[in-house]
Amino acid sequence: MRLFLIYSCIAIPVWVAQFALYFFLRRAGRMKESLAAKCAGSFLAVGSAALGMAFSHEGPGTPWVFWFFVLCTIADALLEISFVPGMLVFGAGHVCLILWLWGLATPSWWSLALWVAVYVLTAILFRKELPTLGKLTAPFLLYPALLGGSLALGLPLVFLLGWEWWPVALGTLLFYISDMLVAKNQLAHWDDKWQKPIMALYWGALYLISVGLWVI
Repeated sequence: MRLFLIYSCIAIPVWVAQFALYFFLRRAGRMKESLAAKCAGSFLAVGSAALGMAFSHEGPGTPWVFWFFVLCTIADALLEISFVPGMLVFGAGHVCLILWLWGLATPSWWSLALWVAVYVLTAILFRKELPTLGKLTAPFLLYPALLGGSLALGLPLVFLLGWEWWPVALGTLLFYISDMLVAKNQLAHWDDKWQKPIMALYWGALYLISVGLWVI
């Protein structure tokens, strides 16, 4: 718990500062600098994962979550250049996250049921957009499957391993919500005002998942 508090007292203010810097630079039209600020914010999770592994006693599967954060940082840059490659890299990141979560606790039938429910929910949320995707249909169907897998494995951790895993469980939920908003924003062309809550949810997810390497 002490490491968790020390980590949070350092990480949260830095993330908030990066958040403010990112949107300040975007508003000023300095897009290259804002991209650097965005990736620097995500890279905080990479550093925290590396330090968390140094202090933790997790099993050999722990490095998978480190590579999850690395791929998320790379995907953040790619999304600003080309949406589909960015989402594919995010998908690879979720494969790493799934492997880490799978190693923490053996999935149950409840996990499978939750995965199916999340996938059906995603199909309902995007029922209007699905017929218009064309060549993007295949990657769009694949990514929610991976994202739902992370959520289905993450949420039950509080019941399988104990309530101290609530940050990871909540982090996978925030990641799902954030990415669903990103997809809706991309396909429905929402107002720019949604960018701040989406980014807050995304970085909140990275912070909470990284906490899983500090509280145990």
